[in-house]
Amino acid sequence: MKGGMDEPGAIAAEVEEVRTWVRATLPGAGQGLRVLEVGCGPGVLAARLLEDGVLVTAIDVSEEQVRLARERAVPAIVCDFLSFEGEPFDALLFTRSLHHISPLGAGISKIRELVRPGGLILADEFAHDEIDAASAAWFWDLQAVLEQCGALAPDVPRRHGHHGAHRSADDGPSPDPLQRWRERHLHDPPLHGAKTLIAALRRTFELRPPDRGPYLHRYFSDRVDGSDAGTRLFLRVRDLERLRVRQGLLVPVGLRLVARRSTAQGRRAAHRSSGGVRRRKAPKRRRS
Repeated sequence: MKGGMDEPGAIAAEVEEVRTWVRATLPGAGQGLRVLEVGCGPGVLAARLLEDGVLVTAIDVSEEQVRLARERAVPAIVCDFLSFEGEPFDALLFTRSLHHISPLGAGISKIRELVRPGGLILADEFAHDEIDAASAAWFWDLQAVLEQCGALAPDVPRRHGHHGAHRSADDGPSPDPLQRWRERHLHDPPLHGAKTLIAALRRTFELRPPDRGPYLHRYFSDRVDGSDAGTRLFLRVRDLERLRVRQGLLVPVGLRLVARRSTAQGRRAAHRSSGGVRRRKAPKRRRS
């Protein structure tokens, strides 16, 4: 990778899966396209896309994450999405960030501003609100076993702003797996759910059918050991989740959304900017 920064195998495998999806979705695998990645984190994905010839600009609200991204030679900026200004891009890529943008209506307006007519919106997301009790129990039980045997680092929820009130440390996690999952994802402002994101994009853009798939294994990518054994463990958990999703035993929490800004929107915007004046054809003269 650029900047000489190698990623542990599990993280590299997770990023490679997202990279493959992005390249398959963008025209011409994204080569030469101007793409804004929103929520770039340490820039691992952005660095890979730059190697593929994608002209990536990356933003994140964290100064530390942007510093790491720049060390990977990623043109990264510390900026909130709603405050970002720039010329329209060929595509906007939200990497597990769209569910954080609030208010969502302002976010949709900003997307329209920053993606060109005919351009794409890609969102790598998760339907945290659609998990069921059996899927939550599978996740927590698996995590407990892996932590107990030392194969998984302790769970430390990522902090994005101010989280809601959780049970006290003395109480421990809720014994109810679904309630524990909900507590794990409390956030202020609340995280947007799958239906909310889908409806918001569909109202403004041409939304393709949502792609559902496995996701729970991704909570482990940065918690397994960086060795080959840790990578094999991560890949095995991913394979098992894929199998149980296909069998209908686990909810497909993974959610990938692709939308397109119609060219008609661009024509209407151009018409408004010209004052909305249409030239009328001169009336035909009557022959005498």
